[in-house]
Amino acid sequence: MTHRIQRLKAALFQNHREISLERALLYTASHQQTEGEPVILRRAKATAYILEHVEISIRDEELIAGNRTVKPRAGIMSPEMDPYWLLNELDRFPTRPQDRFDISEEDKRLYREVLFPYWEKRSMKDFINGQMTDEVKAAVSTQIFSINQTDKGQGHIIIDYPRLLNNGLGELAAQMRARCEQQPENDFYQAALLLLEASQRHILRYAVLAEQQAERCPDARRRQELLTIAANSRHNAQHKPQTFWQACQLFWYMNIILQYESNASSLSLGRFDQYMLPFYQTSLTQGDDPAFLKELLESLWVKCNDIVLLRSTSSARYFAGFPTGYTALLGGLTESGRSAVNVLSFLCLDAYQSVQLPQPNLGVRT
Repeated sequence: MTHRIQRLKAALFQNHREISLERALLYTASHQQTEGEPVILRRAKATAYILEHVEISIRDEELIAGNRTVKPRAGIMSPEMDPYWLLNELDRFPTRPQDRFDISEEDKRLYREVLFPYWEKRSMKDFINGQMTDEVKAAVSTQIFSINQTDKGQGHIIIDYPRLLNNGLGELAAQMRARCEQQPENDFYQAALLLLEASQRHILRYAVLAEQQAERCPDARRRQELLTIAANSRHNAQHKPQTFWQACQLFWYMNIILQYESNASSLSLGRFDQYMLPFYQTSLTQGDDPAFLKELLESLWVKCNDIVLLRSTSSARYFAGFPTGYTALLGGLTESGRSAVNVLSFLCLDAYQSVQLPQPNLGVRT
């Protein structure tokens, strides 16, 4: 682990965890403007609104840009899922037994006066409860089992990272634009295009920020790193990545965007060593230092630990310690049945051993 990675890791834990209302306020502001529209479009527009307006940051020494919140390891709220538990626990977050968070008095006021009144009787929890029969409600009340886990979003998905990385956002947006022209009445296609284009603009915001920071940076080495982050971001906004650095950057941008959309756990990373291998090999062929490529991967592993989930007290009791569920699968077999273990498989393990943080969860197929 390099000195940079040591400092990036230490910076995650320097301050108390806080709760940020920014995502919830922006999501709500958009929903207030889209009453009566199809649900899928409202959700897409809400996420796009976040991507346009959320405050972004590039922290000192970072090689991979993209932060869900300006402050490290801040929790975010999803009142559209369930506003009730948040209201009940506002005063308990700093003192509860597991996974404590600080929250300001002003943010408590905003939640009580702005967020809760809007989402009361409009939330996912309200919708699901409205579909449950009395028999099911009675069964749930026994607490033998639980349904309607709405303290935050639920993931348990793997997005098509190979498709993202091998096509790029520009090509995916072009494909979706063609589908929209063929079927303009299809709300899913319209929502997908809206978010692809919003993702492109969001990434360009980071390019501008990196350039601004580079202009003010007195250190020549760091200035060049910032300019490379800017160049990578401008490239990734339109084209498929060409290098390992660009691939890691686009991969992480998409993870941050998914967090804004759903605030979900278990947004798994899939067969990371398989779809990232071509970019790693290209960078090696171009003469990149293997030690630097490992530092990039370690930077990415550190970033995975910046995402923490604000759970209800009852949920935190069982999921204490922020198991975000960033599962990366290594090894396994190729389509032809041969071993898929490669040089990046071992590098992922080496980086994990060096960083010594709980995320991502590494799984190995034999």
